[in-house]
Amino acid sequence: MNWTKLLYVLIIVLLYVPMVFVGANVFFPKYTGSEAWYNEPTDCYQKFPYPEKVSDIEREKISVQQQECWKEHNARQQAWEKEKLAYEGTKYVFIALFNLVVLLAALLIPLMQESVTMGLFLGSVAATFGATIRYFDTRSKIGFLVLVLTFVAALFFINRKKDDFVNWKDEKKR
Repeated sequence: MNWTKLLYVLIIVLLYVPMVFVGANVFFPKYTGSEAWYNEPTDCYQKFPYPEKVSDIEREKISVQQQECWKEHNARQQAWEKEKLAYEGTKYVFIALFNLVVLLAALLIPLMQESVTMGLFLGSVAATFGATIRYFDTRSKIGFLVLVLTFVAALFFINRKKDDFVNWKDEKKR
């Protein structure tokens, strides 16, 4: 096994995968960092507190106000999460398409060294896998189509490069 080529492949993979995700967050910055989760501060119990001495009628009125407050809060949160899933679906499609393009480039451009080709192949597969796991809940139909195309391209890549895939023996100098 040629350890130098393996090292080059690992370097490419280890740089490629975070590059893709950081790039996705740069071009699709919404819902990242502190905006990654719904954080609207709502405490309906403090907004509509019970006084120390309250009648049953007043207690029921406050209880209804609290329940309405929580219903409104939950409705806003569900709308936010639905919008986030749609946005993340677009981000997933971007990541998957980018990886598909890189995979096709590794397959079709014959000018690259084997270690670069293998690094790009493994990096695009790893980044696609990571994105699929991360954005699994988006249920993007376009993302699924791109994932299927990536799968087919990976099969084609492996079949086409099967002789060079792990055959990196040291060439003996004569």
